[in-house]
Amino acid sequence: MNYLNIALIILLVCWIVFAILNKHGILERYNISAFGPILMVRTMRGQKLLTVLAYPRRFWRFFGNVGIPMMLVGMFIMFTIVILTDYVMLQALYEHAMPMPDKYNAPQNIFLIPGLNDYIPLVWGAIGLMVTLVVHELAHAVLCRTEGVGVKSMGALLLGIVPIGGFAEPDEEELFGKKNKPDPAEVGDTGTDTNIGVGYDYAVSHPIETEGGIGHGSRSGSAVEQGGNGGAENGIARISRMRILAAGVMANFVIALIAFSLFFGPVLGGIAPVSDVMVTSVDENSVAAQAGIKEGMAITQVDNVTIKTAHDFYITMATRHDMPMTMHTKERDKREIFTLAGEDAILQSGVSIEEVMPDSAAARANLTQGMTITRINDTGIDNTTDFIAFLNTTVQGQTVEVFFAGNNSTMVELGASPDRSCGYVGVVSTTRIEFAGMTIGEYPASARLHILKNIPGFLNRVEGWLLIFAMPLIELDGGGFGGFDSSMQFYEPVGWAAGYGILVFWIASALLWIGWINFYAGLFNCLPAVPMDGGHVFKDVIHSLFGRVISDHNAEQLSKSIAVAFAVLILVSFVFMIFGPYMVHGF
Repeated sequence: MNYLNIALIILLVCWIVFAILNKHGILERYNISAFGPILMVRTMRGQKLLTVLAYPRRFWRFFGNVGIPMMLVGMFIMFTIVILTDYVMLQALYEHAMPMPDKYNAPQNIFLIPGLNDYIPLVWGAIGLMVTLVVHELAHAVLCRTEGVGVKSMGALLLGIVPIGGFAEPDEEELFGKKNKPDPAEVGDTGTDTNIGVGYDYAVSHPIETEGGIGHGSRSGSAVEQGGNGGAENGIARISRMRILAAGVMANFVIALIAFSLFFGPVLGGIAPVSDVMVTSVDENSVAAQAGIKEGMAITQVDNVTIKTAHDFYITMATRHDMPMTMHTKERDKREIFTLAGEDAILQSGVSIEEVMPDSAAARANLTQGMTITRINDTGIDNTTDFIAFLNTTVQGQTVEVFFAGNNSTMVELGASPDRSCGYVGVVSTTRIEFAGMTIGEYPASARLHILKNIPGFLNRVEGWLLIFAMPLIELDGGGFGGFDSSMQFYEPVGWAAGYGILVFWIASALLWIGWINFYAGLFNCLPAVPMDGGHVFKDVIHSLFGRVISDHNAEQLSKSIAVAFAVLILVSFVFMIFGPYMVHGF
């Protein structure tokens, strides 16, 4: 049974339990509402805090005003990404090249739910998600209070027992009004632009906004916009409503900017690589196992020689004398020194094939991942340096005999190198070293840190922003980067961070996920699709534009039609992105 089926079963059980509790009035007693498997938990606390936070009204109106164009820019970017993705997938479908279903388009990875999503760690993802929800909904609530709209309650949304969002529940009569007649005096009291606003009335009393944990919101109730050139009686202007809706996205972008500035600035500046060499496996009852060496440890030093790469380790071990040796290791933030008896330790080396390129010489010769090359013709291959050096002496079309661990061999006719005038095998390889019953490999610690530190330099180009957008999902020299939890043994705090130990890595991981989830959620909320924030702002913008040239009633109907069309298009696009590969290749 896969994780998705388990999640659906848990969700069904929660749905039944919530229904029973709701029937007996237990949920209502604690001010909780149930909508299927979704719980809405309300609280009246925090009203005085909202009043204090909303005191600098000019600042918050400026904040909301800046948020509107930011949302429109994000709206354009996200809609463009959706359309381009549709085009690429349709092109692949037409050319019968639809990608196979994999973890990138797996249903559980569409949602930003820590622990369920394969790319989001439980602890740091939960911290990032909670910060995102709090600042988003708090911004909505503060702008409501700034615009003179009362906030009846705030609260959280739970899908089963998992927090997926939050909401701010304003007073709908104050926000939308009850009558059609414009009242400039009332609108003027809120300090908003009455020449742009149009009155509203909500047919059902529900929260104005609920923010989804997957980066989008949902709205309860149906808005019925009333005619008028200013605002509804006791209501507010349209521009005020847009400020309230844009405030949540703006808050997410501000928090993302702060978190990323700290992460890419002083925090990464206080981290340096220790070694790229790691113990990838340890044989049971081997010399290394008896000494206490464990899989995953980083090797930093052998005797008095500093080790930075697998080549350093090989050269050191190949040239040293048979005598007891000391090996310095690092596991998380703990450093240890182990003693190995040289006479009991045998050094074996070669080049391990990590990947075989399609339609290459290696593929035609049936070479596969996991094979270890030890010799080509009469030349011993101890590491990737030897491998590359030998290939530099060959030419396209030359046939060589490749020997593997176990002394079996095969003939390979070399292809043409894409970047050199020599023969080409067509494999991605790493140095494989076995010593004292342990296998030594490399982790791209230095390369990953170099890439991360250089990301800010790419932000003047589109590629840099795409890298930020997809950072936890993409491969950074061999694997996705989700933080320093599983790789801190390869790094150490330096400079200002020296002496803070593991705390520096915790801060780095927290900032990474707070920044990324806020950035992603903010952009996702910009999509011009109701019920997301961007959908409602998009509808208001369309209404305002067409309201200048046609009647208010016609502008209202046209804006609703366009908003619905965009929402349907985006929904169909996401369904196609998720299920397209499954429809072609099967579930």
